[in-house]
Amino acid sequence: MKTSISQTEMDKNLLVVTAIQGYAENHNMSESEVFEKFQANNMLSLIRNEYEALHTQPLEETVGFVEDVMKRYETA
Repeated sequence: MKTSISQTEMDKNLLVVTAIQGYAENHNMSESEVFEKFQANNMLSLIRNEYEALHTQPLEETVGFVEDVMKRYETA
């Protein structure tokens, strides 16, 4: 049985990928390292949950969003 993914789910995935790639580039990390870090800090679901607000902004804003949240985690 073929299952299709909705456009919204594909867009959420794009935001997650963009955030991982941008964070990796900004912090000189591999994308797999960032994925693990995001997973450990529940960032993947946070990005997906904030889709309604984030998808209205340029993709760079998603990277800025995760940068801000991760800074808060690291200083807490």
